[in-house]
Amino acid sequence: MKSKLHKFTDKLWLAIPVLVLLGAVFFTGTNIGNSPTDDIEELDTLLDNFQEAYSSKNLTGLRDLFFADAVVAYDFDQGETQKVRSLEDWLQGTQESVFEVNDYISDTLTNREIEVFRNIAYAVCDYRYIDDDEIGTGIDIFTFMKMRGTWKILSLQFTGDEEIR
Repeated sequence: MKSKLHKFTDKLWLAIPVLVLLGAVFFTGTNIGNSPTDDIEELDTLLDNFQEAYSSKNLTGLRDLFFADAVVAYDFDQGETQKVRSLEDWLQGTQESVFEVNDYISDTLTNREIEVFRNIAYAVCDYRYIDDDEIGTGIDIFTFMKMRGTWKILSLQFTGDEEIR
């Protein structure tokens, strides 16, 4: 027959690893990230923010959505004109050739298909662009990366002049 003290120490030895594990989780935080659904919602919001910043000609707002070393690539004129530019070069060109020469701009992203793979993702969207003089449609392809809990745009590729009117 075991003594009461011996029974208590046996239980204590069993409880110590559980207490250590709970303490570690408490002090270091859990490693449970967002669910894929949460990530898709965050990316959808990021695309909404892109659409809003572009349509309101907000260069600072656009810049904040991208990583500093992001690239923008485009394919215009039915494939005749293709360029890859740094984010800053693209923003400067957009400011000079789009924002400064148009009073009205609308950039709408629809039919969004978003796929998430841990901390990287991509989205393929149809776009409809309207400014003072023209209406255009095409495809935007965004790649994203999540760092320090925040999604940002790593690259943007788009087609242009698909249906200019």
